Amino acid sequence: MTKLEDKVIIVTGGSSGIGLQVGLAAVETGAKVIFCSRNIEQNVPAEIAGKENCYVRNMDVSDEVSVSSFFDYVEEEFGQVSILINNAGYVNPVGLLDTTLENWNTTININLTGTFLCTKYAVRLMKWKGGKIINISSTAAMTPRPGWSAYAAAKSGVISFSAAMAEELKEYAIKIFVFCPGRTATPLRKILAPDEDPLTIMQPEAVAKIIKMAFYDDFDVLEGQPIVIRERF
Repeated sequence: MTKLEDKVIIVTGGSSGIGLQVGLAAVETGAKVIFCSRNIEQNVPAEIAGKENCYVRNMDVSDEVSVSSFFDYVEEEFGQVSILINNAGYVNPVGLLDTTLENWNTTININLTGTFLCTKYAVRLMKWKGGKIINISSTAAMTPRPGWSAYAAAKSGVISFSAAMAEELKEYAIKIFVFCPGRTATPLRKILAPDEDPLTIMQPEAVAKIIKMAFYDDFDVLEGQPIVIRERF
C-alpha cells in the first residue's frame, strides 16, 4: 500500500488494546502518529517508547479544555491532522437499577461526547485540506445486552453521529468511518470477563488490520455506515 509519510494520524485511547494496535499499524505507513490518553505521558507503552514517528500526549476526551489544548499542540507542532481515530472508551456494565447517574454520565461523556469534541476540534484543522475521521463504536450498539444500557446508548450515538458527519462534512472533503468491533481481547475486556479465555475472541491486532484499511482511498465506498468486525467461533 501507499506510504503516508506526509500524514499526521491521531489515536485516542492509544495506550492499550485496539487503540495501541491501530496506532502501531499507522506507524507502519510512515505517518507521524500521536498516541493519546489521559495519562500516556506518565505511562508510555513499551511498544512505542523511543520509536521514530511516535508521539505521546495526554488528553481527556471528555474535557473540552483538555481537547482544545491538545489540538492547539497538534496545530503548533504539526500544522495539520490527516486522520483522527476516535477510539477512547469506557464501560462499567450494571443493571438499570444499579446504574448511577455518575456511571451513566461518565460512559456517555467518554464514548460519545469525547467523539464529538475530538471531531469538532480536528475538523477545524482538517477543513482546509480534507481528511478522515474513524470512529470506533461496538456491536453492543446493535444487539441487546442486559446491563450494558449506558454503553449501548453511547455507542449507538457514535453510529448516528458518524452518519450525520458523513453528510455534513462532505463540503470539506472529510470522510467519516465507523467500525463496530465485537468481543476483543483488550485489558478492559479482561476486567469485564476475567474468566474468559482471551484466545477464544478477537485479538486487537486483527481489528487494527481492518481499521487500517480505511486510511486508504479504496475503502471510501464504505464511508458513513456501520462496519461490523466480528469473528465466529
